[in-house]
Amino acid sequence: MNRKLMMAVLGCVAASACAAAGRESRQAPIEVLDANGVSAQAVSVESGGALTFMNGDARPHQIYSPDCPELASTALQPGQLYTVTLSDGPKVCHFQDLLDPLAPAWSGTVEVQKPPRILVDDFTF
Repeated sequence: MNRKLMMAVLGCVAASACAAAGRESRQAPIEVLDANGVSAQAVSVESGGALTFMNGDARPHQIYSPDCPELASTALQPGQLYTVTLSDGPKVCHFQDLLDPLAPAWSGTVEVQKPPRILVDDFTF
C-alpha cells in the first residue's frame, strides 16, 4: 500500500474514533412523565442511542410501543427511572402509557436517526 493511501486511511480512522468518543460522551435524553403528561411529545435519538424515562408523577406509568418492543417497561413507580438502548434506525417509535392507553398526554414518538456513515467502511482492502 502506498504511503499517501495509508496516511489517508489512518486519518479517517482517527477522525472516526474521535467522532465515536464524542457520541459516547453525550447524555441520553430524558423523557419525564408527570401529572401533565410527557415532557416532549417527540424526541430524537441517535441510532443505537439511549433514552431515559423518569416517572415524575404521583402515580405509576408503564411505557409500551407497538413499533419498538425495546421501549417496553415494567410499571414505573413515582421517582423511578427506566433507560433503554434503541436498536438501529432510521425508524419512528410510537409510545404510550400502557396503564392509561387512551390518554394522549402520555404518548409520543421517538425518532431513531439513521446510523452515521463511517468513511473507513468505504475502504476495502
